[in-house]
Amino acid sequence: TFKDLKTPAHLARNPMGTSPTFTDDDNDISIWESGAILTYLLETYDTQHRFHPKHGTSTPSERAKFLHLQQYITATVYPFLASLYLHTLKPLHEQDQDYVSSAKGKWRTLLAPTLVSFLKGQSYFMGNNISAIDFLIAKPLNNAESLNLLEDFPELSAIFSRIRCMPSFATAYDIDADKRDCPQCRSFLLLPNN
Repeated sequence: TFKDLKTPAHLARNPMGTSPTFTDDDNDISIWESGAILTYLLETYDTQHRFHPKHGTSTPSERAKFLHLQQYITATVYPFLASLYLHTLKPLHEQDQDYVSSAKGKWRTLLAPTLVSFLKGQSYFMGNNISAIDFLIAKPLNNAESLNLLEDFPELSAIFSRIRCMPSFATAYDIDADKRDCPQCRSFLLLPNN
C-alpha cells in the first residue's frame, strides 16, 4: 500500500519511498528505479538472453530498439498513464475533466500509436517471442485497460491479454487465477455426440 512505502523499513531500502524497490541482501544491493531493476535482473538472471538481446551478439538495431522501448515505457508511457489513472480515482467532482480529456486524447493520438509503430505487425515488441519489454508494458496497459483506452488499439490489447493470462500476472496483482477472463487460458472438453 502507499502507507507501506513510507515505513522506516521501506525508506531504509528506498529513501524515495516509492515502488518498485529491489533488494538483494546477499550482494548488498538495494535499487529502486524501474529501468535499473529491470537491467539488473536481466543481466543477472537472464543469462540465456531469452528476454533481452545480448550485447555484442544481437544486431545494433535490436539492442537499440530494446533500450529505446525500455526508456520510452519507463520514462514516458508508465508515468503518463499512472498519473491519469490515479487522477481518475478521485471523486468525480474533484477531477479535472479538461486534463482527463486532454490526456486521453494524447494517449489515442500519440502515445498508443507510437507503441503500435514499434510492433510492426509482430506478436510482441521484440518479435514473435515475449521479451522483458512486454512484461514492462503490462502495468501501463493495465492502467489503460482500466480507463477503456485499449479498445482502439487491438495490437496493444492482444499483448495485454496474453500477459494478463499468465499466472505471474495473477500473482503480481493478487488476482484469483480462476476468476481471470482469459479466453486463451480456458480449458475445454470435447464430448462425442450421443
